[in-house]
Amino acid sequence: MNNRLFLYSLLAFIIILIFDSTDSTNNSESMTQDESVPITNTANDVVAEPSKSKTTDTEVKHDKLISIMTDTLDLKISLTDGTVVSAYLLQHSKEFQDKDVKVRLLSDQELPYIAKSDVQSNNAQPPANYTSEMSEYSLGTNDSLDVLLTGTNSDVTVTKKYTFKRNAHLINLEQTITNKRGSSTNWRTYNALERVKPPEASNMLYTYTGAAFYDEDEKFNKIEFSEIEQNNFQKKSSNNWVSMIEHYFFTAWIPEPSTNQTIYTRLLRPNSTYHYLIGTVGDYKPIDTMSSKTFYSKLFVGPKNQEEISAIAPGLDLTVDYGVLTFLAAPLFWILDKIYYVVGNWGWAIVFLTLLIKLLFFKLSESSYKSMAKMKKLTPRMTALKERFGDDRKKFSEALMKIYKEEKVNPLGGCLPVLIQIPVFIALYWVIIESVEMRHAPFIGWIVDLSSSDPLYILPILMGISMYIQQKLNPAPTDAMQQKIFMALPFIFTFLFATFPSGLVLYWLTNNILSIGQQYIINKRALV
Repeated sequence: MNNRLFLYSLLAFIIILIFDSTDSTNNSESMTQDESVPITNTANDVVAEPSKSKTTDTEVKHDKLISIMTDTLDLKISLTDGTVVSAYLLQHSKEFQDKDVKVRLLSDQELPYIAKSDVQSNNAQPPANYTSEMSEYSLGTNDSLDVLLTGTNSDVTVTKKYTFKRNAHLINLEQTITNKRGSSTNWRTYNALERVKPPEASNMLYTYTGAAFYDEDEKFNKIEFSEIEQNNFQKKSSNNWVSMIEHYFFTAWIPEPSTNQTIYTRLLRPNSTYHYLIGTVGDYKPIDTMSSKTFYSKLFVGPKNQEEISAIAPGLDLTVDYGVLTFLAAPLFWILDKIYYVVGNWGWAIVFLTLLIKLLFFKLSESSYKSMAKMKKLTPRMTALKERFGDDRKKFSEALMKIYKEEKVNPLGGCLPVLIQIPVFIALYWVIIESVEMRHAPFIGWIVDLSSSDPLYILPILMGISMYIQQKLNPAPTDAMQQKIFMALPFIFTFLFATFPSGLVLYWLTNNILSIGQQYIINKRALV
C-alpha cells in the first residue's frame, strides 16, 4: 500500500505541476466589454495612437532617439511620441558566462517590445513630434535625473518629464498639457505595452509569458496572447496597472491612483506581424484656454525583485507567478529571504528552509515512517502469502488483512502525512523556479548558478542515489510490475532532474537526505 502511495504521490505531483503550468489564473471570460467605448482605430477612440507618422495600423516610425543611462537602465526614447523603444537591464547579464552582455527587455528591432505613452484630444491636434535639449543623458553620481521632452503646435504645448532614481527600475512620467487655443480643449493620456510573441522556450519548466493586469475588483489577472487574438478586452476601473510578464522580468504601466482608467487589449498587425497590446487610457479632462494640466504615471522596466516591486503598487508583487499555490509559496519565499539575509547564500538558504519544513512536518513524517517500518517488518510474511495464494487476489487480500489486524498495522497510516506535504513541496518548487533572486546566484564549488542545471550533473546523480536508498528503506512491493517500476524511478528522475535548475535539485536532494536519516532511525527502532 505504501509503495502504491509513493507512486500515486509522484503521479499527483506531476499532474499538479501540469495543471499549475497551464492554469492562466484569470477570469477574463467573465469580464464584459464596456460598450460605451467604441472599438475602432480612429484618432479619438480608446485605443488610438496619434495619427501622426502612421504606417500600417498603429505602427509609428521612431527615427530620432535620445539615450538615458542610469546605474540600472540603459534606455532609448523616441522623440516621435516619447515611446521607450529600448531598455537594457544593467544589473542583469543575459548569460552567466558573459557578464558584459546585459538582458535587453525592450527593443524595436527583430522582436519588437516597446512601452508607449502619449496624449490625445477629441477637439485639438497633438504635437507631431518632440524635442530635447540633449541627445544623451546620464545619471552619473547623482541620485536622480530629469529628462524633458517638449512638443508644440498652434493648439497645444506638451512637456514630458521622465524622472529616474538611483538603484531603481521605476520611471516617473509627468505629462503637462498647456492649451494654447482660444477655447477649452479636452485631453487625456494613454499608456500601453506592445510586443510580439517571443519564441517558445526550450526549457522543460513552464513559466508564463503574456499580458496581465490588476485592479481593485478583479485583483490579478492574466490575459494570454491567444485571448488577445480572439477578443478585444476592455474594463473600466481605478487603482490599476497593466503589464507584460515573462520569466524573471516584466514591464508595467501604473497610472495615477484614484483616476478612472479603461484597461484594454488589442491585436495589431503592422507589417503582417502580430503585435499584442495591453494598455490603459484615462477619461478626457477639459483644459481652459492658456491653462495647464499635468497627468502622472509610472513605468516599471526590470526584474521581479519582490523587495523592490512590492512597495511600488498594490498587487505588483503578484507578477512573481507562483500559480494556484501562491498562498503557500509567498510565505515560503518570505522565510527563504529572511534566511538568505542571515546566511548570505541562496543555496544554503534553500538547505536551511528545507530543514525548517522537515522540522515542521517531523511528527507527521514520523507516523508515516513508523507505518512503513512496520510494513517492512511484515515483508517476508507478505511475500510468503503472495507465493501461497498466487493469482487468487481475494484470498491473498483476506489473509493480508488478517495479518494487519493481528500485528495492529494500519496500511493507510502513512498516507495522510505524505499527502499533506505535497502542496508545500510544490509551492517551494515554484518559489525556486520563479524567483529572480535565484537567477545567476552561486552556491558552492561547481554550482555557480542556482537557476541553471548542474553543469557536472553531480546534484542529479546524488539525488538519484538518495532516491534509491529511500526505496531500500521502504517495504518492497510484492507485485513484480511495481518492482520493475520502482527500480526504474531513480534513473528516470536522475535524467529528468538533470535538466532542472540546480536550486530545485538541491532542495529535493536535501529533503531526501533528511528523510533517509529520519526513516533509518525509525526503521532501526522498529526492527529491534
